Amino acid sequence: MINFQPVDVCGKTIDEVWFQLLKQVLIYGRSYKKDEGSFAGEEMLELDRVSGTIFEPLQYNESGIRKPLAVTVPGGVDAPTTDEYIERYFVEYLMDSNLPPTEHYRYSTFITGGRYALPKLDFLIPDRPSWYSLDDVIVNVPNQIQWCIDHYKTKGFHNNHCLIQLGYPESNLAYDKPFEDETERGTSPCLRLIDTKIVKDSDGEFYLCFYVTFRSWNLWGGWPTNIGGLALLMEYMANELEVNPGPLSFNSKAMNIYKFQCTSLMNRVGTLD
Repeated sequence: MINFQPVDVCGKTIDEVWFQLLKQVLIYGRSYKKDEGSFAGEEMLELDRVSGTIFEPLQYNESGIRKPLAVTVPGGVDAPTTDEYIERYFVEYLMDSNLPPTEHYRYSTFITGGRYALPKLDFLIPDRPSWYSLDDVIVNVPNQIQWCIDHYKTKGFHNNHCLIQLGYPESNLAYDKPFEDETERGTSPCLRLIDTKIVKDSDGEFYLCFYVTFRSWNLWGGWPTNIGGLALLMEYMANELEVNPGPLSFNSKAMNIYKFQCTSLMNRVGTLD
């Protein structure tokens, strides 16, 4: 029987949950050498499956000012993100779907809507003898977060319809496109799903909850910024709905740390008992 080790963590803050995840990847991370994709050939530690919940990803002081979102590191350790970078990531990559020439999508392409080029398709038409090919097909992606907001407002908070999907089945075909250098490499989104639910607590208050899925997720270089940006996205949606931002849950089959990041990780975690 395979030694498969699922991991589940819970904590109050982003920083607390990140610290738990760093320890888990050191204990249970499976050693790999990456075959293909970004950082191909690099050694990494990867968890078999991760799920978790941050109960208060957004915290406010007595004056209602949001507290910092960036994770903390000891002096002398390079921080993986900053609050300024998280704010910019939220604005540019989660909300603004205008693309520079060097990018063929951002998460915002699917969250707030935009133009997306489906990779080349090969398909068989029924009752026809041969395969047909289409070059990149441009689709107009709808503004999914606005649809979710409008749906909650018109249909009521007690429904489970409102989720945001990132990518199409055809997005996977981008990996098959030939390229001459890394800037031309085709990819599909790592973030694949932002599911939502509004719950009513015993205090009578409504809370918007996020449930996000990443197909692949770097714990040092990606997770702190991604989670911070998603917390801001949840805050934005909660404000539009006039409810409270609630817990943020997440899962991934491939949360990882590269070997070249392990020194920073150990400096953050310290000695494991």
